[in-house]
Amino acid sequence: MDDNEKRLSDYIDALNAEQEPEKHYGPADSPELEKTLAAVRLVRTLREPALPDPGYPQRLSQRVAERIKVPGFRRRWILPAVAALAACLCLFVFFDIFTQDVVYAMEKAVTNLNSYHGVMEIRVQNAAGNEWMVRRVELWSHGEKYAIEQDDGTLTVNNGERKWQIRPQSQEVAILPLLPDPTGSSFDLRDEAKQAKDYPHQIVGTELIAGRQSIKLKISPPGGRPYYLWVDKETNLPIQLQTPMENALQTTYTFVSFEPNVKIEAEIFAYQPPEGYQVVTDNPGQLAATIEEAALISKISPLVPKEAPLRILAFHDRIVLDYGETIVVETAARGVFKPAPEAALGTAAGEPLEVLAEKLRWQQDGLEIQVEGPERVELARQIAAELTLPNTDIQLAEQAEVKVPVDMDLVKANQQQVDRGSSPWQLDPEQVAFTFVNLKVSPEGIVGEPKIKEESFKLKINNGVESMVEVADGPVKRVYLKRLVRQDETGIWTVVGYDPR
Repeated sequence: MDDNEKRLSDYIDALNAEQEPEKHYGPADSPELEKTLAAVRLVRTLREPALPDPGYPQRLSQRVAERIKVPGFRRRWILPAVAALAACLCLFVFFDIFTQDVVYAMEKAVTNLNSYHGVMEIRVQNAAGNEWMVRRVELWSHGEKYAIEQDDGTLTVNNGERKWQIRPQSQEVAILPLLPDPTGSSFDLRDEAKQAKDYPHQIVGTELIAGRQSIKLKISPPGGRPYYLWVDKETNLPIQLQTPMENALQTTYTFVSFEPNVKIEAEIFAYQPPEGYQVVTDNPGQLAATIEEAALISKISPLVPKEAPLRILAFHDRIVLDYGETIVVETAARGVFKPAPEAALGTAAGEPLEVLAEKLRWQQDGLEIQVEGPERVELARQIAAELTLPNTDIQLAEQAEVKVPVDMDLVKANQQQVDRGSSPWQLDPEQVAFTFVNLKVSPEGIVGEPKIKEESFKLKINNGVESMVEVADGPVKRVYLKRLVRQDETGIWTVVGYDPR
């Protein structure tokens, strides 16, 4: 028996023993073995859920019955009811485990996705039930390389060294900035797998999507409207996404054909301008062999992490350091640094640090630096030795002298309103504090110019969950706010307290 056969045998034995084989044996050594193990896991989910022993439901019902004291009822009537309840609980646990298996399998499949070729249709439906196709695109992806062809013939290609767009209507080839970016589709497989794992979700059925048997997941972002994701049973990859109905429109993204981990012909990513087309250049950038060469091209002196990048891309006004999944972009600083209103705040090199999703941004030594990706904190610390992330343990709301009652139904309604694209000012703690204080001054409503001007408000603390705004004028000195529904950059701010002047 070779190593792979023994590993497979041990893996099956561990699954049958209701153990977690990854904890004992670690991840698969090769993509081929991982595919085999994934198939074994899928087959294993077809078995009935295992119980600790055959008498477990009976013992559970007896234990519960012994603790229930209901006057006028005999134990012999209670016992069958409790046994039925125990059976329901076991069934609930089974379906919960099955749901987690689907999401786990999807996460693993996305991780092992090296390349794919597919055709995607984007359709829109209105509140009246009328549906139409917005566009149809063909996609090729291999590692960091991708190509997207629109139904009008427009082709966008990024081969890792150059990015361009072929435009048949204008007979042009536009050379685009070579910056790491998504494939241009709102249906990103990796993002959808991550959100399915992070957000509450449940299986709501199975459907045939583009000829593929698929599991339908309902995903419920905190405070937002549910949406649906279909996972192909064969590949464990997302195959269809349906957004919530927003502004009387609902969008569905469907891979009508999808081939994962296939060979992509090299000519797909080859730069070959069609004959007779005009080449239009728009600051395309170029690969640099060294930091010194990049500095000569960009005319800026970059701050470089100790860890060497995989690639260096130089433009006439910026440098991009490519670390694979993490990217460092440095440009010349212009003007006063102002973090995004929805961002949390830290410090870097003694200056404000913007913390927004998987991105850090700050100014240092005449440069504006942005680090985005899973290794952002480690690389940022190699550039700015004094880097402090937001502190979420300070319990700001407890410090407020006056607590403000909160109507959670109203807060949830406001969150949904912002999700639909209305009242975006509620994502900015300064703007929420500005409105709150001016309504204190003018309870009947803000008419004309507000009494307390915007320049009187200054955000002092924002850890992403709680924030505090200082006010220079008026009846309020400080306003305390929290993200009560969703604790990320999409969550609205609500006033929970203030300090009177």
